[in-house]
Amino acid sequence: MTSVLKICIGLAIVIILLTTVTTIDKDNTLDSLGAMVGSAQPEIPNIEENLMSELTETPLDSGVNVVGISYYEDIDAIVIGLEKKTYSNNEHLRNSMVSSIFEIMPIVLDHHEELGGKKIVFTGSSIALNARGSQTMMKIFHTEIQFDVASQIDWNGYTDHGSKEQLLTDHFEYVWWHAKIKSD
Repeated sequence: MTSVLKICIGLAIVIILLTTVTTIDKDNTLDSLGAMVGSAQPEIPNIEENLMSELTETPLDSGVNVVGISYYEDIDAIVIGLEKKTYSNNEHLRNSMVSSIFEIMPIVLDHHEELGGKKIVFTGSSIALNARGSQTMMKIFHTEIQFDVASQIDWNGYTDHGSKEQLLTDHFEYVWWHAKIKSD
């Protein structure tokens, strides 16, 4: 029951985070990112800013952007918001989100002192077509893993998309895909 409550609280926080992310003025991204990072809880000083700086230093090969990082004391988790602005098909979108985690985790794992014992949460958004045919940004992905579990994984040992998705299923506490993205 406690884990269900934690998941519900985590999802509520993620929805709030994504609502903030979707309202970011696309032309003023740096100012908006500063506001998002500034809204985090103060327990882990500067980890959000440090990670954001490190993760935005070079673009991810997956084509996914890190759009926000926040620490939430209530659930003892760092939440990393991901966004893919281009879309080709569901499989490509799933592969991009999963690949971005594999690109991000080595950087996150360098922060053992600040993040040891905490939960790492990834939320992903992408462009989708609504019923009227216009594009909208929507949440498509959510997953979480304990930092201490993540630090035991050989992230370089998974090279193809199938094995990467299997790692998420095997080691992550929770993996959610939007119904439209789950399969082609």
